[in-house]
Amino acid sequence: MRDPVELARTMLKEQAQAVLALADAVGEPLRKAVSLILSTRDQVVVSGIGKSGLIARKIAATLASTGTPAIFMHPVEGLHGDLGAVSPNAVLLALSKSGHTEELVRFVGHFRRIGGHVIAVCESGAAPLAEPADIWLPIPARPEAGPLALAPTTSTLLMLALGDALAMALLDARGFSEKEFARYHPDGSLGRRLLLRAADLMHTGHQMPCVPRAASFNDLLLEMTGKRLGMTCIVDEKGALIGVFTDGDLRRLLTRCETPGKLTAGEAWRLSRRDPSETPVRFSTVQPSTLAVDCLEMMRESEITVLVLSEDGTIPIGIIRLQDLVRAGLG
Repeated sequence: MRDPVELARTMLKEQAQAVLALADAVGEPLRKAVSLILSTRDQVVVSGIGKSGLIARKIAATLASTGTPAIFMHPVEGLHGDLGAVSPNAVLLALSKSGHTEELVRFVGHFRRIGGHVIAVCESGAAPLAEPADIWLPIPARPEAGPLALAPTTSTLLMLALGDALAMALLDARGFSEKEFARYHPDGSLGRRLLLRAADLMHTGHQMPCVPRAASFNDLLLEMTGKRLGMTCIVDEKGALIGVFTDGDLRRLLTRCETPGKLTAGEAWRLSRRDPSETPVRFSTVQPSTLAVDCLEMMRESEITVLVLSEDGTIPIGIIRLQDLVRAGLG
């Protein structure tokens, strides 16, 4: 039995050398493959069997998430009806180490008959898979890494690396941007940062705590505790925002006023303002369309925990809290 660490290191070095050989083998065919895929508006069909099929699934997913419409299609399923989903101008990316996989070769033949274009990924340009293809993308003929050199290791790594390289070349050629990437990954961290708006997280309607400035201090406390958001908006007779009264304001008020129960909501808010020596509040209202990540930055800059949402900067329509942003994965 060989030392597992030494075996792993040997495997990785062999595979690294194979990837370097693949880099040297990449040339004009890849440029043609990019041009072919860009020239059609139809989706790319990626196919393979066994371990190559698993790699094909991953390549299809990478293409689809980076601006190139793509699906995986099993060649056997394709021969039994799934070809009906393929348009005449589609491009097939077919993967096989040897290029002799019988089901895949048959699938390529039928794909060509409906008018599709084929890009073959295999070791030999003379293989049955490559001969009828429009473009042959070669992978170096290297032994599989590991004991017995039987299990697909190096060959699948090379297919995966070549598929990633093709996807990134297409991404660059399309001018694919971060915003487009976020659109395809709305629940990912980048998607949330670039797509999530304040309106998506706001508390509005009956959920939004709000009292008129003439309300009693007790009514102010009841609104804060009843809505359980740790704050309330205070508005004038026309519904325009006067300010926001938070738990922090309440603590300041209690240190400054011995009889807060005699105050109105407006008076309580005025007496609870920050000391001039403290960090001034630069932001208090934002538009609902403001990016949530920008709201987070505003809160941190002003050292506050809530922002009021308003279309015109005066009438509050909702609020967003720091903990809402943190819960959404932005903090």
